[in-house]
Amino acid sequence: MRSIRNAIHNPYAASHSMGVRLLLYWFTMALLLVAAILSILMAMGVLSHPARQLASALDIQQRNTYAALDAQMDELTAHGVAMSEKLGRELDAFLAAKGIPFDALNDDPKTIAELEKRLYAPLSSTLSAASCSGIFFCLNVTANTALPNADALRAGLYLRYSGLQPTVASEQDVICFRGAAEAARGLQIQMHNRWNPELNTALIPGSNKVATSQVERLAEGSLWAKRTELLDTWEHVMLLCVPILDGSGTVRGFCGMEISDLYFSLSHDTVSSSYGNMLTLLAPIDGDKLNLSGTMLGATNGSRLTAEGTLHIKPGKYYTIYTDGKESYLGRHRLLDVVTSDGIPLAAVTLVTANTFRSYERGSQFAWFLGSVLFLLAMLVAATVLSRRFVKPINESLAAVRGDTTEVVTSGISEIDELLTMIRERPVGALPPDVEARLRGFTERANTLTGTERTILQYYMDGYTVKDIPELARISASTVKTHNRNLYRKLGVDSFDELKVYIELFASCGRSGELLNRS
Repeated sequence: MRSIRNAIHNPYAASHSMGVRLLLYWFTMALLLVAAILSILMAMGVLSHPARQLASALDIQQRNTYAALDAQMDELTAHGVAMSEKLGRELDAFLAAKGIPFDALNDDPKTIAELEKRLYAPLSSTLSAASCSGIFFCLNVTANTALPNADALRAGLYLRYSGLQPTVASEQDVICFRGAAEAARGLQIQMHNRWNPELNTALIPGSNKVATSQVERLAEGSLWAKRTELLDTWEHVMLLCVPILDGSGTVRGFCGMEISDLYFSLSHDTVSSSYGNMLTLLAPIDGDKLNLSGTMLGATNGSRLTAEGTLHIKPGKYYTIYTDGKESYLGRHRLLDVVTSDGIPLAAVTLVTANTFRSYERGSQFAWFLGSVLFLLAMLVAATVLSRRFVKPINESLAAVRGDTTEVVTSGISEIDELLTMIRERPVGALPPDVEARLRGFTERANTLTGTERTILQYYMDGYTVKDIPELARISASTVKTHNRNLYRKLGVDSFDELKVYIELFASCGRSGELLNRS
């Protein structure tokens, strides 16, 4: 490697063998081959594999999404159970203080309002502690049993945050969405612009099942109602319902918490990545379908995803594909330990838009391809420069030997420099000893030729052939053959071809005159 480095930095330096130079050339060619292969692989997307990279990023984000949603729903369930226990105790204490049975609350709006004020404290404290947008309880009583839909109307209190902002709960304004007017005024709570005195449980999916359940543990009777439209508003919500038990274990109603679309969106922002914004969904998964109308959507920045329609799920090699036929998304999902009121499990879903990822994929492949092409061009330039640097001193040294220049130039290759040095140092016209001896012997033998034989030799030296001699010497062909035999014998050659070799050798050395006895 040191020799190669020195050869690159100083191409005229001696002591670098041709083997080292060839090693450097082959190394450069190997780099060119590698660059060409990389270019092809980059163009085919074999090495620049955004799909595999996306899969890794989705796996990480999916674990985070699942952990966050699972913790949030477990936390809300725990808060709901604790609140139900407090409400049950307060209910028993209130009825005992009044000395009335539970059913006596029917058709008694004044006592209902008084009870709602008493039950406000556990409701308010839970709202400030839980990750939700609203909180409520309703009891299996109504202020007016004579109303046509009295079976669905339930007395209770429903508190919500007004004008949700991405901030802490203590800074949010709380309003009364459902509850007795007297209770709201007594508690100094502002009324919702769509306020009603009681809850219509018919509009809460699965609420009847919770209100009539017979359970020993509150967590077992808890139920997440599927995403539904909140009556008298433009919002959609998902509600947690937990039964309220009195001291005897009888279900007297239910309580729970609300997660609105807006709250969920503010709570689960998009996560920026090189592949596009990653979206968070809490979605019902039914076989190979994801029902968007029942889905809670996190922030959807950078996408056109809405809570409408159905996404068909298609497993892929690196990620799952979700498509509605027009728009496609890539992602992962994992089922939570939660089943909605209609029996469909909920899943934590992480998505990126397919178009955004495809754009990144094309850009990534182009960047890899461009980089490999630039690398290939750099190697070509390097090979060209190195070749010129190495060939130039060789050509210059050869030119010096030819006499084109008087300057002594080394080639930088030890074998060539040694040969050229030997050529330069040899006397002009000098021949190896054995060759010189042969030429002297041939000259001596040529002196024994007769005048006619010497004339024929002259013709041969001038480039004529055996067929030309009869006409030139004005003798017959048979006489030419006789002279040739004598000529070959005296000069010590076996054929005309061997004679020509000697003639050419004398000519190349500038000594042709010796054969004709001329100095």
